[in-house]
Amino acid sequence: MITLVKIDDADRRILKLLSQDPEIPQIDLAKRLGISQPAISSRIYKLKKMGMLTHFVGMDVKKAQLFLAKIDVVTNDVDNLLGSLDKCPFYLNSFLTSGRHNLTVLLIGENIRSLISCVDSHIRSNPLVKEMEFNVILTPIRNFVVSINFYPEKKEITPCGKNCANCHLHLNNRCLGCPTSVYYKGTLL
Repeated sequence: MITLVKIDDADRRILKLLSQDPEIPQIDLAKRLGISQPAISSRIYKLKKMGMLTHFVGMDVKKAQLFLAKIDVVTNDVDNLLGSLDKCPFYLNSFLTSGRHNLTVLLIGENIRSLISCVDSHIRSNPLVKEMEFNVILTPIRNFVVSINFYPEKKEITPCGKNCANCHLHLNNRCLGCPTSVYYKGTLL
């Protein structure tokens, strides 16, 4: 049985104001909505408990000048394919889809060459992938803030078990390397 989430107009107005300015003080919300600050606090707590409101730290893709790739995939084994992507620092998210492709994968990187190399090395060559279509997302229309994993401790071997020092794509400057690698040539991730 599906339980529908119920919010009222005051909750919607709080969500709208917080989406416009996530750091707006509760006292300002109270003044703008004409209700008390404790009522605002209670509503925010309720919205968080319901999963309707969350806060996270992220980067604006457009402002950080990062690149996004959208890969539409046909696979008979979604779970194992996602498991193989889960450790990849370029992997942002996936979506189960209907239609010709049954999975859409989003990757993020500092340049297009690195995204192409990642796709060629880890998705296009993956036997779990029956068919795929690769597209670079040119620019988000709205602000698009994403949570990025940073890897301050660099290692020789990447999470997928490769060594960028031995990779022909990295050696021929077709890829910045893996952001987890000591050989990474990027500056942001």
